[in-house]
Amino acid sequence: MSAYKMETAPFDPRFPNQNVTRYCYQSYLDYHRCQKKRGENFEPCNYFKKVYKSMCPNAWVEKWDDQRESGTFPGRI
Repeated sequence: MSAYKMETAPFDPRFPNQNVTRYCYQSYLDYHRCQKKRGENFEPCNYFKKVYKSMCPNAWVEKWDDQRESGTFPGRI
């Protein structure tokens, strides 16, 4: 039996509708802002990572990661 526990992102009252695009994007921003401000080893930042990993399509995350690396990401981190 695996010790891995599967969970989905919890309800966030800032995003009450079924369209989760904004929730996904905001969680991605929050994760990278948290890491920038608190450092890469700050455990509470992983909450946002868990949310965006479960809410965002992988293709979006890969695109945003590529944009961040190339300096063309449109969001403010």
